[in-house]
Amino acid sequence: MMQTEAVATLPGLICVEEDLDADRLALVQLAEWAQRFSPVVGLEDAIAPTCLFLDTTGCDACFGGEERMIQAVCEAFAKNGWCVVVVLADTLGAAWGISHLLPSPSGVSGEEGELRNPPNSRYVLIPRNEHPAFLCDLPPAALRLSERTLTLLTQLGIQRVGQLMMLPRDQLAERFGAEVGLRLDQALGHVAEVITPFHPEPDASASWRFDDPIERREVLAKAIDLLLERLQAVLQKRCCGTRLLECTLELDGADAIRFECSLSRPARTAHYLRSLLNTRLEQIRIEAPVRGVCVRAVVLEKIPDDQQSLFDADEAGDEALAELLDSLVSRLGQDAVTRSRFVADPQPELACRFECAVAKAQGFAALTPGLLESVFAHRPLRLLSRPIAIEVVAIAPLGMPHRFHYAGTDHTAVFCQGPERIETGWWRSADVRRDYYMVETKEGTRWWIFRRLDDGRWFLHGCFD
Repeated sequence: MMQTEAVATLPGLICVEEDLDADRLALVQLAEWAQRFSPVVGLEDAIAPTCLFLDTTGCDACFGGEERMIQAVCEAFAKNGWCVVVVLADTLGAAWGISHLLPSPSGVSGEEGELRNPPNSRYVLIPRNEHPAFLCDLPPAALRLSERTLTLLTQLGIQRVGQLMMLPRDQLAERFGAEVGLRLDQALGHVAEVITPFHPEPDASASWRFDDPIERREVLAKAIDLLLERLQAVLQKRCCGTRLLECTLELDGADAIRFECSLSRPARTAHYLRSLLNTRLEQIRIEAPVRGVCVRAVVLEKIPDDQQSLFDADEAGDEALAELLDSLVSRLGQDAVTRSRFVADPQPELACRFECAVAKAQGFAALTPGLLESVFAHRPLRLLSRPIAIEVVAIAPLGMPHRFHYAGTDHTAVFCQGPERIETGWWRSADVRRDYYMVETKEGTRWWIFRRLDDGRWFLHGCFD
């Protein structure tokens, strides 16, 4: 179904562009989290993996049996908001096929259960040595075959795995190649299939412990320099940079001190990170000698290997802006350094938000000229924080303003454009209904004023100059 057709059928549908790299990263994080149930956890062997494999041999004793173990796995995933299908079977191939192509619960004869929160989550416990019976009625896609092989099987009228089981093995190899026989043997348990364990990468960190506690800051700064060079080597090996750098000082006889440096874009060079840490270190009072120090890259992000342009100055400008923001945030704190963001809100004073300048989701994407023109075509560059009540003389009771009094001066309009009516939605506590006018005076100044529709009062809200 096309996206436009889907949205027309279901107006509330939210469409999100698929991101295979982000999906794999989320699955990797789940694999690391799932190691609480089994020491051997692996990802599906596919270009775009969608499931996890766990070797639970001997792990059921820790949960009081296989059924309790599989229920605990389902409930743990459900508490984290995941809708999952968990299958416990003798082979990886059988577990994969049953989990992906499992019929409705009424058609399953094994141990099966459903979770109410969230819906659509369920588990299936296949009894020992009974997985072939479950595979018989499943389509050939349950064997993890290629699209080309599945198309060939469909053309030959093979609709169930049981039909492949009945064919002689030599004929399978002659007609379909080695793939069908291998996948069938893996699912039935005739050929061993091993899970490739997932091993999470260690933290990107470097530490140093002094033989004797030190009090001189220059010695501490030298140790931090060496640690940042080690951290740079680790980040270069992973082709990553850090967006959040943490430094921990272990004190002698006192609690450890931890402080962070937030970055507007990923970085890994020791020279750049050193300047940010030194700025933060200058603001910290160390009340006891230091026994050890550790620097850790908390948030990692890939650094693209893009070739720099010879004549494009935008990239240099972005780097300079990033350095300025990082320096200000290190010295003043995140809450003190903000940037404006436009919001689609009909009420002008609420159409702009101030957010942290180094927020991860923002980056440095600037407004395009076309967007700037559309935003400021009929909006003033200078908007008052609160509208100011003024006295206006209009040509007609509900007409355009002819003269208004502001700051002890009378202003006569020579040109007036409007009205532009703005109304807020019913869901807000107080309705806002206004008619805005752009007024140009004899002095050449341009003002943005509005009439409040509920009582007819006039207010000055901005200036175009």
